[in-house]
Amino acid sequence: MLNVDRLTIEIDGKCVVEESAFSVRPGKITSIIGESGSGKSMTIAALLTILPLGAKATGHALFNGRNLLDASKKEMDAIRKTHIFTIFQDAANSFNPSVKMERQLYTFSGGRRGDTVQQFRTKMTGLLDELELSVDILKQYPFELSGGMLQRCMIACALYVAPDLLIADEPTSSLDRVLQKEFIELLKRLNEEQGTTILLITHDLDVVVEVAHEMVVMQAGKVVETGSVATIFKQPGHPYTKRLLDSRF
Repeated sequence: MLNVDRLTIEIDGKCVVEESAFSVRPGKITSIIGESGSGKSMTIAALLTILPLGAKATGHALFNGRNLLDASKKEMDAIRKTHIFTIFQDAANSFNPSVKMERQLYTFSGGRRGDTVQQFRTKMTGLLDELELSVDILKQYPFELSGGMLQRCMIACALYVAPDLLIADEPTSSLDRVLQKEFIELLKRLNEEQGTTILLITHDLDVVVEVAHEMVVMQAGKVVETGSVATIFKQPGHPYTKRLLDSRF
């Protein structure tokens, strides 16, 4: 589904990601893991063509055969509309605090699918109920909801859109352990029930072992190891990966 090859990212002439290569297989949960500053989130920004000013990405990132790195704005808008859904680190930053949730959730889900507001309300009400969220939140503002509730709202939108690929960039880092576990269970449900392919970015090995099938290890802007979670945890092939796993205990 997604094949990244020789991805290099430079910011004002400084290389921050160097010739990265990895694949995300359909129907699998793949995790990119590494320390802060390893290039994980910058890689995602390149895939979504939302790199900061002064940054440039080269190489290939083939999504269903189309190189995302040279796609036009119109093409990327179409891809992000229904094929790729992204959940960022702090859900609160994804919402406008001065706009009620119904309007924003519609934009993130029903609007992307071309559904009417009534169709959206019917479907979203069912999804919210499944996620143990009251329909009353549609009339509330984002600041009236907790971080965990906002993240579940984003999951509801992902369930609604049913994208080919869900990208989750450090989605649990702002949640406590209980909410982290709940969110991870929701990701697993999305994968198992809808077959959604997920690319999960995290620095938490416990999250990786709990949910991911395959993993990509990054260090200092380079991919140093890829493979199944079971294989890498049993026999890491790179010294950095071994140190990373040893630090878990």
